[in-house]
Amino acid sequence: MKPAETSFLANYLPYLLRQADQTLSAPFYAVLTKHEVARSEWRVLAVLEEFEELSVIELADASLSPQPTVTHAVRRLEGRGLVTRTQGTEDRRQRIVSITAAGIKLARLLAREAKMLEADALANAGDLSALVAQLEILSTCVATRMPQRGNVSA
Repeated sequence: MKPAETSFLANYLPYLLRQADQTLSAPFYAVLTKHEVARSEWRVLAVLEEFEELSVIELADASLSPQPTVTHAVRRLEGRGLVTRTQGTEDRRQRIVSITAAGIKLARLLAREAKMLEADALANAGDLSALVAQLEILSTCVATRMPQRGNVSA
């Protein structure tokens, strides 16, 4: 069901972005299910594959997820041998999360699947580089204008 063109939702950018996200991501969510990886776990793996090692707080920020969600995902991934947690050297309360070789292998496999599905879904969409650039500008502008209220929800 689509909202009427004159409705609030039809012209509300966050709703439209979420709708695009859901539409583009649905086939990939099936891939995640096949590999028994939750969306929150995927975000953690994808970020760690790029940064290798982060504190839980940094990981929450980079994965656009609330810290409790990341903590639970890390525990599940650790149980599968995909990440490890160690105590921070400067602050013993801090937990540093690192990706294992098995985690890197899975993250790269899933990233390839994600890119293939994205390319297939957007094959007829034309050149989207201007849209991507505009979204990056939008994110930067909003981030500088809006007060920080902690992590975003998943």
